[in-house]
Amino acid sequence: INAEYGDYTGRYYCSDCHKRTPHPIPARIIHNWDFKPRSIALQSAEILRYLETRDYLNVEVLNPGLFKGVPLMAEIRKLRESVILYKAHFVQCSRALKEELCLKLKDRQHFIDTSKWYTLQDLKDAHGEVLLPELQGIVAQFEAHYQSCNTCTNTKFYCAVCADPPLLAPFSKEAVYSMASCPQCHGLMHRACYNSSQSCPHCSSSLLNES
Repeated sequence: INAEYGDYTGRYYCSDCHKRTPHPIPARIIHNWDFKPRSIALQSAEILRYLETRDYLNVEVLNPGLFKGVPLMAEIRKLRESVILYKAHFVQCSRALKEELCLKLKDRQHFIDTSKWYTLQDLKDAHGEVLLPELQGIVAQFEAHYQSCNTCTNTKFYCAVCADPPLLAPFSKEAVYSMASCPQCHGLMHRACYNSSQSCPHCSSSLLNES
């Protein structure tokens, strides 16, 4: 019996269980940005097909260097962080709710909940130059609503640390200098409060060396 090597599990299989099915390997994608299909067993192929849109991966934890080594992912991360900030405005805006703006991402609902999680399909779409233009188009729609909406442009937020004025406007010109946000939950803070805090009061994530 000829034994076939399965690249996903690192095990050997008989020819009945291994038909040399080609498939990208998740670990190679996350750690090397390597999407080359490799030969895997039938069972492994079924598992990966099932997990492709169901398994949520925090890529920043698994390989934080990916966002420095792959500029495309850094750009996607920036757009996803904008989505979370727009959502904070839209949930308080009756017009945005009526327009169902947050449902623009219904096929990637986790993008509305957090900027951290990616599925394997998200990563494949990023590599295939599908995800970036999709996000750019949606964020452009979000921006168009924001700029034309009195409710959204006038919505401001309390600092998560001190809850004192001045209130925070994430998309103002001054925000880049006066405001910071938690890298995990995106809670908004005065930059001075952020710099003096050791952890986020919302999610308890460490803020040390994050600014």
